[in-house]
Amino acid sequence: MLFKKSAFLVLIISTLLVSAGWLSQGKVKIFLVGDSTMANKPLADNPERGWGQMLPLYFNDQVEIENFAVNGRSTKSFIDEGRWQKVLDKLEAGNYVFIQFGHNDEKIKDSTRYAAPHTAYKDNLIKFVKDVKQKGAIPVLITPVNRRKFDDKGALVDTHGDYPGVVREVAKEENVALIDLYNSSKNLFTKLGPEGTKKIFLWVPKGKYARLPEGKKDNTHFSMHGAEVVAGLVANGIKESGLSLKEYLKNKVAINKLVGNSKVVGLDYYFNNEYRKNKEGKEERFHYIWEDTTNSGYSDVGNMILNLGANVSELPTAPTIKALDNFSIYLIVDPDTPQETAKPNYVNEKDIEVITRWVKNGGILMLMENDKGNAEFEHFNKLSEKFGIHFNEVSINKVKGRKFDMGKFDKFPDQPIFKNVKQIYLKEISTLKLEKPAKPVLVENSNIIMAYAKYGKGGVFAIGDPWFYNEYYGNNKLPVPFENYKAAENLFAWLLSMAKEVNN
Repeated sequence: MLFKKSAFLVLIISTLLVSAGWLSQGKVKIFLVGDSTMANKPLADNPERGWGQMLPLYFNDQVEIENFAVNGRSTKSFIDEGRWQKVLDKLEAGNYVFIQFGHNDEKIKDSTRYAAPHTAYKDNLIKFVKDVKQKGAIPVLITPVNRRKFDDKGALVDTHGDYPGVVREVAKEENVALIDLYNSSKNLFTKLGPEGTKKIFLWVPKGKYARLPEGKKDNTHFSMHGAEVVAGLVANGIKESGLSLKEYLKNKVAINKLVGNSKVVGLDYYFNNEYRKNKEGKEERFHYIWEDTTNSGYSDVGNMILNLGANVSELPTAPTIKALDNFSIYLIVDPDTPQETAKPNYVNEKDIEVITRWVKNGGILMLMENDKGNAEFEHFNKLSEKFGIHFNEVSINKVKGRKFDMGKFDKFPDQPIFKNVKQIYLKEISTLKLEKPAKPVLVENSNIIMAYAKYGKGGVFAIGDPWFYNEYYGNNKLPVPFENYKAAENLFAWLLSMAKEVNN
């Protein structure tokens, strides 16, 4: 009888834990739903960020945020396009859903987006709340953030009309948490004034970004700094609302001392220069790049780098000292073969001279080769050998199907990359052969998997695999015990801690 009671108690506790979403990955999950002010923005050569993109800065690693916000969407179009249903399909009990709309619901001349404040807009917000509650999840309503608009006397002008008030009404009527971003941003923007708010919004001078050659004066969307500041207002709103999420927030001091502050991770787009046709039949760059959000991209790790406080950039041309001096870290991944690119840009003697001099002066170089048959070795090794690192043209750890344990590494040295990491996943790797000054970082069965070389004032990290591309970064495909995302975060935190600050 005692056994049956104990078993029954365990069953009840387990059921409660599952219903709270605690057993899936041991993390609190937040879904973000909204418009362009909240949305993730392309990382490459782009100064714009959404506040939802920067929100992870304010949470510890027990919180996972998935951003479903999309440019130009209103409550109406988000539902009509099936985007809300995609959120519901993923939603589990105990998850949080942050909801912020209004900017596009106001567009009365656009029938695909307009939602009148006291009728359609309110009804849609109520639908969101009720749907989330029905899933056993927790809705959080957020009033729309202010635009940058001042009158001749320097007073902030309201552009949202009745919409913020309706959000407050729904929160009160449905008894759900409210973050009043409208009021907090109004107070901040009023304090900063017309000039001070330019740093918050997307005011970009001519010639600084290839994506915006003529510059831009945008009073709706945010710079990276602005998105970080607005995300901070949301974090304060979480504290004020009494949500239990406040237990997972970092303190302000920790945010200001992020390891990546004033540092930039630059990704090579020259030696790795692959294209494919998209759904519209147009050529697009892909494969180990920031803006590739598919399995083959680096968008997830790019966002993680942002959350370490660093910025990201790219280099689509051959390296020069002037270009590299804009980077704290320069990352080269998977140099092209003729099978991948019609006319590959091979590493040449001039490239080697430039990169070597930059590293010697304090740059941090990351070299991520691929395995035999999937990358160029001859020319790339001429660069890596300057630092005592040779990539062997082999392919070890071949994994069959979904037998992920065939790619498991779980015996780690005392090294920052592996702090609090139980196991990682790597497959089809080119191993390393080292000479001074290079030293091994990870060795498995006499195979050197990772290495680091101190060189002058800088250093070089090397691994024979692209490793943390989207497919094997998180746990969408990999089973939960694998922690590639944590190891990647540790790796960049370690390298950024040694990297120099730059003017970005």
